[in-house]
Amino acid sequence: MLEKKVDLYEKNKYENTSFPFEIYYVKKYSMTPPGRGFDNLHWHEEIQYTVATKGNLTIQINGQNYLLEEGEAIFVNSQYLHITKQMEEEGCYFSINFSTKLLSFFLGSLMEQEYVVPYVNDYLLPVIIFNTKIDWKKQVLDILLEIEGIYSTKADFAWQYRISVLLCQVWYLILSNTETKQMTNIHILKKKQERIQHLIDFVKDHFTEALTIEDIADAAHISVSECTRCFKEYTDYSPYEYLIQYRVSEASALLLQSNRTIDNIAVKTGFNDTSSFIRAFKKRIGMTPLKYRKSHS
Repeated sequence: MLEKKVDLYEKNKYENTSFPFEIYYVKKYSMTPPGRGFDNLHWHEEIQYTVATKGNLTIQINGQNYLLEEGEAIFVNSQYLHITKQMEEEGCYFSINFSTKLLSFFLGSLMEQEYVVPYVNDYLLPVIIFNTKIDWKKQVLDILLEIEGIYSTKADFAWQYRISVLLCQVWYLILSNTETKQMTNIHILKKKQERIQHLIDFVKDHFTEALTIEDIADAAHISVSECTRCFKEYTDYSPYEYLIQYRVSEASALLLQSNRTIDNIAVKTGFNDTSSFIRAFKKRIGMTPLKYRKSHS
């Protein structure tokens, strides 16, 4: 299992820890409740179903891109590195995240040992896109929308129980309709995941400094070319592009959450000067930092 200490690990904060279930509503520049959101590589122990409610989006899972069209959903298994890469300006989606405990009935049960643990720990299930073209996938899609409807109102009697039953129904549909295969290169996949985790954590720990690609590569004791290949595979960015993207992401948060000046934020997030900060921000966000702050005030 991947080490939880890495920064890419996301610990979901449940409204009620006795019911480990949450739905995140995501737009390009906001997420409710707060979480990793758009364009932020991460992983978690929970199973995730993401439903595109408006516009198309691209989700990268373990380094592979998947196009999710409006009205479709996708299954992201436990521990898979994933990131929403492309999203329309007015697009939105929601992600259902829940603990596998809701599928196990009780600790050590036959259901857990036979039908949950092997499928979430041994990479037996592929990434699955649900649409209306195949009957069982349409059933899953309908159930996911029903779950969201129940959770959004929380008005029904024993709504938590209804959601739990529906989650098990989705899991049964997946297991009974999906061809599983044991991946022979699990250790290779995990090693690659741990490497990119280490590289990105280094960037996040040192982004305020004058980093070079050589510095980032040295952190993982690999060559610059291997470092670049690794970043490209998992993020679609070069190491330098990812560094700038992360700086802009941190700057956008400071713009909304503090009263710091533009000059101060530029320095705080590792830019050499204010003009380079403004150029990088406008290129990635589509507006200047000041306009971004005013548009969200």
